[in-house]
Amino acid sequence: MKFLFVEDEVELVELYQYMFDRIGLDYEVAYNGEEALEKVKNGKFDFIFSDIRMPKMNGIDFLKNLIIEGLDFKKFIFVTAHQEVSLDEVKELGAHDILYKPIRHQVFMDYIQELQA
Repeated sequence: MKFLFVEDEVELVELYQYMFDRIGLDYEVAYNGEEALEKVKNGKFDFIFSDIRMPKMNGIDFLKNLIIEGLDFKKFIFVTAHQEVSLDEVKELGAHDILYKPIRHQVFMDYIQELQA
């Protein structure tokens, strides 16, 4: 399983990278929706975790572009600190789920393990 982690906060990315690396997960990082869209065009990801509020292209527009361009992914999960959208709204957009920050590391790792099953 390979996933894409899209987050504009560098400190948060570094924290999660440390955790992902410790348990040997296969992942790539993008810092905004534009960069993430290019990575998906040029690679294959089973799962995508994306922040909603980001510069250049927000997470919602990123998901819409993935769908419009017919790019392949199994599940798209929003990760956000803001409650501007509900689970029902993100599911209507084509996302699988939404996780709200702050996410405890073990909870996030358990979630990833469930996706792999």
